[in-house]
Amino acid sequence: MKFRFFFFCGLLCLNSASAQTVPSKLLTDVRTFEVTASKPSKNSIIAAWMEQRPNRKGKDVSAKDMQVAYKFSNDNGDNWTAKGVIDLPNTFATGNPYLTSNAKGETYLAVMHIGNKFYAGNITLYEFDFSKNQFIMKSVPFKTDSLLLDKPAIAAFDNEIHLVYIAYPQGKRNSLKYQMSRDKGKSWTEPVTIIMDQNISNLGASIAILKGNQVVISCGSYEGKNIYFIKKRSGVDSIAFEKPIIVSKINANRGAAMSELSCINNRLVITWQSPHQPYEVWMSCSTDEGNHWSTPLLLTPKGNLLSATFDTKGNLHCLYSDFNNKQFSVLYKSFDQNYNVLLNKNIREPIELAKQDEYIGAFQKLLIQKGQYYCFWIDYPNNSELKFSKW
Repeated sequence: MKFRFFFFCGLLCLNSASAQTVPSKLLTDVRTFEVTASKPSKNSIIAAWMEQRPNRKGKDVSAKDMQVAYKFSNDNGDNWTAKGVIDLPNTFATGNPYLTSNAKGETYLAVMHIGNKFYAGNITLYEFDFSKNQFIMKSVPFKTDSLLLDKPAIAAFDNEIHLVYIAYPQGKRNSLKYQMSRDKGKSWTEPVTIIMDQNISNLGASIAILKGNQVVISCGSYEGKNIYFIKKRSGVDSIAFEKPIIVSKINANRGAAMSELSCINNRLVITWQSPHQPYEVWMSCSTDEGNHWSTPLLLTPKGNLLSATFDTKGNLHCLYSDFNNKQFSVLYKSFDQNYNVLLNKNIREPIELAKQDEYIGAFQKLLIQKGQYYCFWIDYPNNSELKFSKW
């Protein structure tokens, strides 16, 4: 049985402290589409993002002609290295970066490379070299001449790295793929298809590691279907998954939603949103390793780019962009374990938005470490520049 939040979304601001404003600094003035980040150690931060290539031509704002860029800080974001770039020449795009670090601080980045043809390319794994402050290619878990590969997501512990992504065949339903490495990304298992429903097309998978090294996955879908949660079976050598759990149905008026998954110990939060345009932004939580999920909370009826995570006390924190009332803002909210709002902050003060007709990116990122908060957010009215805020 699902348990319920103890408030309505309309009361979020009324029950909280007055909104505060957080200062920010510019990470890049190049148009950014999505950002991922990780904290490998007490003072270090690595951020990677998808941005338009410098030689991009024309006014097309869709996600093509892209590259991945990154920066590193060893003083908690006060100073950053020069920008590094990951790309392949003569290709359609490099994108969908996803960062993760294990307990030792070893940091990995998965990206999607689209080749000369849209339905061809590879998923590539990179490892960060802290002596050189740059990413070095580690391996290519999967390469294809007939599939579009979308949104790789990775999680790591000990020597293991776990990878999920969506594979799109031309003109047919796509599939959710999973691979794992037991030697820090040097070699990989063959792809396994995770079947949630034979009648859906998948969208926006994510992956995380629960306490006890339990691998868990979330996935959205097209066609007004569902948000799914899946556990990898533990204690077996073969790659197998438990029966998927439906966390929520997707609003049929929008018809598609992509997911993000975050956890600490046995607490999980799944967020979902429409791809690349403002619409409803939702989240649901579990306190028992994903066996039961809360009634979904509508965080905003017109927003996107939601990132949510827990602190060590189990309180929930979220960062998202808001497009209500013909304005744009970037907001932070925190909730206690009874889901009462503790605090609001304006990461980006509201600004009048004359129009909203551009292709919006996919993800922002909120990190928490030892009572410090780190926000990587996209300033949509200012050419979608990438900003960084902390407190």
